[in-house]
Amino acid sequence: MDASLPLDGERKTVTALFADIKRSTELMRDLDPEEARAIVDPVLRLMMDAVHRYGGYVAQSTGDGIFALFGAPVAHEDHPQRTLHAALAMQEELRRYADRLRTEGKIPVEARVGVNTGEVVVRTIETGGHTEYTPIGHVTNLAARMQTAAPSGSIAASEATRQLCEGSEETSVGLGEPRHRSELTSSSGRWDRPQ
Repeated sequence: MDASLPLDGERKTVTALFADIKRSTELMRDLDPEEARAIVDPVLRLMMDAVHRYGGYVAQSTGDGIFALFGAPVAHEDHPQRTLHAALAMQEELRRYADRLRTEGKIPVEARVGVNTGEVVVRTIETGGHTEYTPIGHVTNLAARMQTAAPSGSIAASEATRQLCEGSEETSVGLGEPRHRSELTSSSGRWDRPQ
């Protein structure tokens, strides 16, 4: 492929989701790689299953987490809400998995999720062995930062996502003054503002 040729792309509004295992480095440091894989692989499967259940696309596995898109390649008008449903399902399933690990005497895991909505240019890239469908734009970078800032066991969503979901069953009305980040807790199904 000639590097001087532009790659084809299409502008779309998407919701990006990043999820990872909190403190995975410490978790795996003292484990044999096979033992670590036995803990991490089920977590990745739970994350991917939640994304697929709500019509999302897993763009990448990051080793101890995932990067997913909603709204592309398959368009859904309600992609921000679908993303939050997937994030909530993911956290609920991970809590059950952590409880199971705890009863087996193993180290429980927690995840953190970051979500952001906005415009990107999506394109398909042939990498020699497979095809990647990837977005370009600040939306994904901010979603990754939201995930990093999220407390363990929570979902941090950008103001853009929150506004698009306002009034839906995923959020509560009357959230007060806007901020750049909101947290959604699965126990209440309500937006909580970081203190």
